[in-house]
Amino acid sequence: MQTQDKSKTNIENTKKESEISVVDIINMMLTFWWFIVILAVLVGGATYTYFKITATPEYKSSARLLINTEGQQTSTDVNTNAMTGAKNMLPTYIEVLQSKNFLNTVSDDLDNKYTVEDIKGMLTLEAVTDTNIIKIEVLNEDAHVSYLICSSIVNNAKSEITRVFGGGTSEPTEWPEESSKSEPLHTARNAVIGLLAGAIVAMIIIFLVNMFDTRVKSKDELVAKYGLPILGEIPNLEFN
Repeated sequence: MQTQDKSKTNIENTKKESEISVVDIINMMLTFWWFIVILAVLVGGATYTYFKITATPEYKSSARLLINTEGQQTSTDVNTNAMTGAKNMLPTYIEVLQSKNFLNTVSDDLDNKYTVEDIKGMLTLEAVTDTNIIKIEVLNEDAHVSYLICSSIVNNAKSEITRVFGGGTSEPTEWPEESSKSEPLHTARNAVIGLLAGAIVAMIIIFLVNMFDTRVKSKDELVAKYGLPILGEIPNLEFN
C-alpha cells in the first residue's frame, strides 16, 4: 500500500515538474528580456538593411476605363441596362484586356521590347466596386515605360472590346500620366516585421531552453516541486 502511495506521489510530482504556468512563462521572458531585445534589434536591423540595399524603386502609371455595353442593348431603358450589363461583364472584359492576343498588341506598340509575360508581371487590372469602371495600374523601374504601357492599353482597349464583343465600347475617365515619384519601398514596415520576428524567435528559444533545463536552481524550487522541507544547504564557497 505504501509502495502504491509512493508511486502515486512520484507521478504527481513528475506532472508538477512538467507543468508550466503562464506566470512561469512570463517570468522566463522577463528574466531574459535583454536577449529578446538584442535578437529583435539584430533581426529588425538586418531586415531594414537588406530591403534598403536590394529594393528597387518602381514607378506607377494608372488609368481608368468606363465600360459601356450600350451598343449591345435593345431595351428602351438603354443606359440603365448598359450599366448593369457592364458591371456583370467586368471580369470578362478584364480577361480580354489581359489576354495574350491583346497584350501582343501592346508589346508591338513598344517595338516588342517587352514580352507578353513581362507586361503581365507589370500590369494590374481590377474592377472598381459598384461601378462599370476598370482600374489599370502598371509598375516598372522606368517611369516612362510604365506610362507607355498604360497608354497603349487605354488606346487599344476600345477596338479590342468592340472586336471581341461585337459591340460596346470603353472610354477613359482617367488618363495615364508619367510619374515623377517612385512608389514607397516599405522598408520601415519590413523592419518592424523583422523586429517582431526576432522577438518571437528569441522567446521560442528561451522557452525551449528552459523546458529542457532539468537543473535545480534554488531551494525554493525544490520545495515548490516536491513539497518537502529543506534540512540543510551547502553554501557556494569561493577559494582565492
